[in-house]
Amino acid sequence: MAAYAALVSLARSLHQILDLEPHIDLLHKDKIVSLHEKVDYIVTFFEDYSEKHRGAHDRVGKEIRNAAYEAQDFMDSYLCSVSTTTHDDRSCSVSLDRDLDMAFERIDFIWEETTKMKKRDTTEYIRSRSFSSPVDHSSTADQITENKVVEFDDDLNAVKERLYEDSAKLQIIPIVGMGGIGKTTLARRAYEDSLFAQYFDIFAWATVSGEYQRRDTLSQLLQSLKKYTTDRNQQSDESEAQLEKQVYQNLFGRRYLIVIDDIWNTKAWDDLKMVFPNDDNGSRILLTTRISDVAVYAGSSSIPIHQMKLLNEDQSWKLLQENIFGQESCPLHLVELGKKVARNCRGLPLTIVVVAGLLLSSGNMKEEELWESIFENISSIESTIPEQCSKILCLSYDRLPLRLKPCFLYIAAFPEDFEIDVSKLIMLWVAEGFLKPSIQSKCLEDVGKRCLEDLVNRNLVLVSKKGPDGNLVAVGIHDLLRKICITKAEQEGFLHHVSSTRNFCNDAIENPKRRLSSHFRRRFWEIEIQDSSVRSIFHQDLVLTKSSPKFRRLSILDSPHVVWCNLSKVSSTFLNLRYISFTLHGTLSSPNGFLASLSKLPNLETIIANVISSIRFQIPYEILRMPKLRHLIISHPPHEILTMPKLMSQPRHLLLDPSNIGIVNKSNLQTLNGVVDFIFTEDVINILVNLKQLTVVFYEYDDNLDDFNLDNLFLLQNLEELEVSIDLHNHFFRSDSPIPPWNYAFPTNLNKLTLRGVPFPWENMTIIGSLPYLQVLEIVENNIKRDSEWTSVEGKFLRLKYFCSSLDDLVTWEVEKDHLPSLESLILRNVMWIDEIPCGLGEIDSLQLIELHDCIESLVNSAKRIQQQQHENGYNVFQVNVFNRVIIDNYY
Repeated sequence: MAAYAALVSLARSLHQILDLEPHIDLLHKDKIVSLHEKVDYIVTFFEDYSEKHRGAHDRVGKEIRNAAYEAQDFMDSYLCSVSTTTHDDRSCSVSLDRDLDMAFERIDFIWEETTKMKKRDTTEYIRSRSFSSPVDHSSTADQITENKVVEFDDDLNAVKERLYEDSAKLQIIPIVGMGGIGKTTLARRAYEDSLFAQYFDIFAWATVSGEYQRRDTLSQLLQSLKKYTTDRNQQSDESEAQLEKQVYQNLFGRRYLIVIDDIWNTKAWDDLKMVFPNDDNGSRILLTTRISDVAVYAGSSSIPIHQMKLLNEDQSWKLLQENIFGQESCPLHLVELGKKVARNCRGLPLTIVVVAGLLLSSGNMKEEELWESIFENISSIESTIPEQCSKILCLSYDRLPLRLKPCFLYIAAFPEDFEIDVSKLIMLWVAEGFLKPSIQSKCLEDVGKRCLEDLVNRNLVLVSKKGPDGNLVAVGIHDLLRKICITKAEQEGFLHHVSSTRNFCNDAIENPKRRLSSHFRRRFWEIEIQDSSVRSIFHQDLVLTKSSPKFRRLSILDSPHVVWCNLSKVSSTFLNLRYISFTLHGTLSSPNGFLASLSKLPNLETIIANVISSIRFQIPYEILRMPKLRHLIISHPPHEILTMPKLMSQPRHLLLDPSNIGIVNKSNLQTLNGVVDFIFTEDVINILVNLKQLTVVFYEYDDNLDDFNLDNLFLLQNLEELEVSIDLHNHFFRSDSPIPPWNYAFPTNLNKLTLRGVPFPWENMTIIGSLPYLQVLEIVENNIKRDSEWTSVEGKFLRLKYFCSSLDDLVTWEVEKDHLPSLESLILRNVMWIDEIPCGLGEIDSLQLIELHDCIESLVNSAKRIQQQQHENGYNVFQVNVFNRVIIDNYY
């Protein structure tokens, strides 16, 4: 896997070199084209080989991995040299020749090894897989949990309702969840329920597992059906077609309940579904899987999938008690300690049952010291508990497509119980070079989104937060899966998890440390890396005191609190840097010089600056010259720009002055967030043609925004998210001031628009409503200082799902049901002038949530009336949430 990741990244570096064609010697170009073709072939070979021989590629040897790493290093060195030198530099030419030759040598070695793998006779491998009994990994989990009382009553009742549903059609009911969460146990409890014995005529169970074999699955079904049939003689030499016919005939005309357990792919379902007759007699199929896409594909369209969730603390403790003490009560002296043990199982039933088994088999289970030992064992990476569970959970990793394995293992770089920002994770994947352009999209960020959604669908990554448009915002991972991540990453030489402040020995050849991750708290960590193979560093608190040539290959520096002590060496040392996250604050000796030095880094793709001081920073316009920069993000503390004291002498400005920019090349910039007083000249707009996300704040203006050329925003036709904020504490529009001369023509591809403090007239809402793809709209503190009316019209806001507003200066709001046909969430903040929510909003079929923050009492009461009406109509999903610090009387 690590070799594959390095090769994909190498292929991207070669592609970037070929993009620099004017700077490449013709002889070099021919070599690089040849090298690129070889690497592309090897990458494709590894993907195909991995698909045919699950996990086998992970054992091809560290020699290939190290050769891939070295080839990547040489080509990145070549890329840096080409980006920063001229043709006249003869010493550089010698260096370039050497780098190319060394890269060719390493790639030739990998080519020879892959050729051997391709020529190797796989007949024995295939025969061994075909004639050996498949490993029933799911039953391994079942043996652990079998005959244990699992507190899945709510899940069981939900599944029963679907089994009993009044429909004669054959229904497929998928149960989805991560490994060890109890899918099989839940299916077993439903399957063995005595009530169903009277309802269904015939029952059968088959476990598919990862290594699907159609013949074996059909045999399992026939074995289960034996007690219901008179023909109980199954010949071992029967063909698959004969087995299929027997299963079909035994089920035909009967109301059956079938469980297909642990199915991993849609092909297996396509193979099996034809043997299940649909006689319109109420037959049901329960299907368990770890992969949501398989569940959606196989499930009946009218039946939602049943997504299993982790247990809460009370359920975990109850399950642990029942598995250890049965019907007896837990001794009082063990209750608090037992709850701590249950809590550390993190809601995974498999872990709880394994812990119970250890306690039951460890002598006197009522000894406090034994429970203390178990508690410490759960939290340890070397714990025997994760070791027992990992055999089941590792299956999900082993079955991953090769392209997803680096993405999954990369999560080991983040701290435990950390909420991982989705956009940041994808930026890191792009910078590392893990992602390949696809037929569907050449944009690597879009490829990254699909990879993450795939990991979520496989229940390897948990959703922590979704945006109002339904897109992923933050994700997490279960502790046991994280430990598997760390273990696998260490074994592969993919990532080294640092647990102390010790220096690192120069053992790059034997055990390369490509990525270093550490999250122990020490302010600050002074690092001196001796391993020249290090390419990525992840640490919250970091001091770089020595500018070493060993840093030359560093491509990722993710340290939000990084302190720079030697700024003059940045541009000469970090030439290969692709991603940097750091802090800007007043103690920095030369912040503007530091920012200027970043603009000289030829390969930088992502800059994330966290601002925590009141000093004014000038972002040099050279930033827009950077050929590969994709994301520039200036992160302010939450809501700071709207709550900043007016008397502050030096407000926290982050300026980007585009005047006299003098460049005509198109920028690759996709994200430009947190810049202040940006002037959108036509020249700048022509440069930012690829911009997808823009956040801009305005402080200094006189009664209008004309000087900032906001009319030109319309020309950013690739823009998907726009946020415009005006600092209301620095300036207030007078009530008699004219509306600023901005035509409010927005880019037509916007799906998210936020206006904070922008004097937007309510009568112009049809302009926004005409945006064809808009799903999220926030209008807060528009402060036009005059009584206004908004009467919505049909045919606008056709896709709007989320609307958040303070409804400033709005005294009349009229809306009908069909005017916001897709609205799901309505969020109102500090609304003082509107007495009640329009009735038409309460009649919108898609509306699920009304949320009120510090609104007047009559508005709150009208929302509660809508909720009562919805519940009376049977729509119990509808919610009203009120977050008033105090009940506010109607404001007059």
